[in-house]
Amino acid sequence: MSRLTRREKEILEYLKQEPMISQEELAAKLQISRSAAAVHISNLMRKGYILGRGYIFNERSGILVIGKVWLEIEVDCDKPEKSSGRIKVRYGGIGYDLVSELSEFKTETTLLTVLGRDEVGDQVFEKLSQKGINTNHILRESASSTAKKVIVKNHQDSVLEVNDSGIHDHLNQSLLETKEELIRTSQVVLIDGTLPFQVIDFILSKTEKYNILTSVIGCSLNLLQQRNRFSCQQLFLVCRQEELERLTKGGFQENDPENMISVCRKLVKEGLNAFVVLLRDQRVVLATKDDVGYIPVLPSQAVRSPLSLLAGIAAGLASGYGMRPAVRRALGPRLPGKQKKEKRFSLTTQGM
Repeated sequence: MSRLTRREKEILEYLKQEPMISQEELAAKLQISRSAAAVHISNLMRKGYILGRGYIFNERSGILVIGKVWLEIEVDCDKPEKSSGRIKVRYGGIGYDLVSELSEFKTETTLLTVLGRDEVGDQVFEKLSQKGINTNHILRESASSTAKKVIVKNHQDSVLEVNDSGIHDHLNQSLLETKEELIRTSQVVLIDGTLPFQVIDFILSKTEKYNILTSVIGCSLNLLQQRNRFSCQQLFLVCRQEELERLTKGGFQENDPENMISVCRKLVKEGLNAFVVLLRDQRVVLATKDDVGYIPVLPSQAVRSPLSLLAGIAAGLASGYGMRPAVRRALGPRLPGKQKKEKRFSLTTQGM
């Protein structure tokens, strides 16, 4: 669903308290004209918060992202003998990256994650708020520091990776059990595939129970299949061609359309809601129970990554589109003024 304006939120609360209120009475309470009240109600219907006449409310709204967030420090030692290089600092983690992509679509998005009660946690929290993300369900831990990751590279080769991410142990089943109502009232749930699998299994059990479209990203397709998660009818997956090739042990051949259709159809027959593959040539394959085929991508619609594509699809589904229209929408141009990459903070060091 699209985000609500302040006035729309106010009207929605009035309607929930007094479902039988007339537009004239509502306008009088808000001190606006009846025609203005009618326009606001029409917008609430268009955005999916009201399902029809008589003010039937849609309990489900927006996208819930459950995932990790960290401060990422990348050190590129181009001249290690001189202690010279570049240091880049950004906020990262699948949870952070997903909500950042979703913010481009102005979709109501909630992040469930864990941050420390420290300066870094405050900075991340403020950044998320600026992006319009619902931060009400972010757990702030006093006893743990916000997660950090240090990556040391020599040009493009990763030499060393150090993680200080003990705080993510708090993103566990015990926490999620207290968030079942949040899961139940979400339209789409996106799961960080790097979470422990017992946590992923717990979330999937709840989205199956409440029939909520769900996706997992960052997790091995082989592992999902081995754990019989391809039988989940609410699960849709987005991946690169290389991941599908590993899953099928080379059985997927991009230059053979019949082979492609056969492989993808077989996967969705296991029970998946949909399977979306980003090919090397930037074409997209969509497989559902009803159809399998290519979706053409124009040069101006180049997709940055499966994560970016997943965010666009989720935004479309949350706005009421079916799977195929949601994929097409995800491949369309982004909202004006929202196409810049996340800013990184760079520091050049020379013999420090």
